[in-house]
Amino acid sequence: MIVLFALNAILAASGVVFAVLAALRPSALAGDGAEGVGVHFYARMYAAKAVPFGVLAAVVPFLATGAVPGVCLLCAAVSQAVDAAIGFGRRDMRQAGGSVVAAVAHAVVAALIW
Repeated sequence: MIVLFALNAILAASGVVFAVLAALRPSALAGDGAEGVGVHFYARMYAAKAVPFGVLAAVVPFLATGAVPGVCLLCAAVSQAVDAAIGFGRRDMRQAGGSVVAAVAHAVVAALIW
């Protein structure tokens, strides 16, 4: 079980890193032409959601059990699933694949905690 918690934490931390990278330099993840005020605005909005969820998803399994951490992880799983859907819609399999793996890990750890 500790291996799943560690994998969950690694995936969550990776999401935080990518969110910060996107906020600082959107073209690094979105590709060429992803510059401008609007792109930076939405990248920062994405990071404002992804960073707290990522931190919660990484830390909560090690600190608590029961419904509250389970709900936090399920929210993180749903957020990653939506990110995956966006990735599939853009035909960006790197984004979609990573988000699917993270969503599954968050959901599995949530089920184990409950």
